[in-house]
Amino acid sequence: VTVRDNGCGMRHEQIPDMLGRVLSGSKYGVRQTRGKFGLGAKMALIWSKQSTGMPVEVRSATSSTGPLSVCVLDIDIQKNEPRVKVHERIDNTSGL
Repeated sequence: VTVRDNGCGMRHEQIPDMLGRVLSGSKYGVRQTRGKFGLGAKMALIWSKQSTGMPVEVRSATSSTGPLSVCVLDIDIQKNEPRVKVHERIDNTSGL
């Protein structure tokens, strides 16, 4: 399964926590607008984990000319924390 969007990208150092933790509770009372919290990516990750048990590869760039962040991570659903397998920056030859 491949999921792709046209968002602004995620900062390299934030990818594991942004996708490897699911926040819940009423203290997040800000009204959600389309694409604001990145829940689609988290839901794709959780669905993939539950249906295949395999880690997920995430590629993100904040600029089409800057480096591409590659993160292979698993999520510990019981502990609600990421398990990072690979987290590196590579040349952005795809122009993401």
